[in-house]
Amino acid sequence: MSERGQVFTLDMFFALTLTALVVSYSGLALEQARRQSEEYALRYSLERVANDAADALAKTLGRPPNWEENVERLETPGLTEENVGAVQNTLSVGKFGQLMRLLNRDNWEAPANSEAVKAVKEFFGWTEKFKIAVFDENGVRLWDIWPRWDLVPSGVENSFEVAVVRRSIVMRYGVFRAESGRIVRYAGQPKQSTHTVYFDIYPGELDALDWYIIVRTGSGDERVESAKIFVNRAPNGDYDYHFRKVDAPEQIYPNPELPAPKFKHGGIENDARIPAQYQLHEGTNFLSVVVHSGPGGWVQIFVVAIPACTTWDRAGLALYKNPATLEVKLWR
Repeated sequence: MSERGQVFTLDMFFALTLTALVVSYSGLALEQARRQSEEYALRYSLERVANDAADALAKTLGRPPNWEENVERLETPGLTEENVGAVQNTLSVGKFGQLMRLLNRDNWEAPANSEAVKAVKEFFGWTEKFKIAVFDENGVRLWDIWPRWDLVPSGVENSFEVAVVRRSIVMRYGVFRAESGRIVRYAGQPKQSTHTVYFDIYPGELDALDWYIIVRTGSGDERVESAKIFVNRAPNGDYDYHFRKVDAPEQIYPNPELPAPKFKHGGIENDARIPAQYQLHEGTNFLSVVVHSGPGGWVQIFVVAIPACTTWDRAGLALYKNPATLEVKLWR
């Protein structure tokens, strides 16, 4: 009888042990399933926020629609150009430049921008772990920005999980702000003529953008001799920039490859050769242009701006719309 009791006790022991193992493994399986479910939910949330952000940037003006004129009022980012509403998938470099400016460390941490910073964080799911990049049609990175981009790395390389979303867009590589039209010397007119080109600079744009002048003439037009350009002053004394047809039918000024100081960022506003009283400023600015030309010769003057710190040769692409790619990265 005692032997049967021992066998029963052993059977119960093995049964209980097996039950405990089953329960234990079941608990582990349930825990693993729970974790996988949480990971999937987090991944889905990350991808959804990245997709929604990319769509909003590429297809909307943001709120308010003209937020780039006063970044402190930003409620929702949007990067499209405006033409009686948003021009979907057409990026405004002016808006991108202002967002770029907001994300540098000084502005990102400035108390005056706290509401705009809060709006950007909310837009990306209440996080600073995001990056926005723009690539040209050949896949070359033009710009990439993230909070404090000017001083610290983004941290995406060391992240646990990354969602990457891309959208095909078109864009000018700069802001097209003014154009003279063709300045033509007709038969019977004086060889020298003076013209004025006005352009406006809005609040914050001197920090967000670098400003350039593009001068061009016909490639086969040998009748144009030169165009002398004076910034924010009448044409007297030494000129600021000198276009000569002999150099090329199109020139960008300032151009660090011509005899000139090496600029940290480039642009007229960073050109130390221009006296302080004539430097670019917010509001209305102007160029005085003195053209020397034979009969029928013409030149054309453009004022453009590109995001600060962009290489000067990109300014020439501000005159055209080009294919590009907008990329949004979000990570945790």
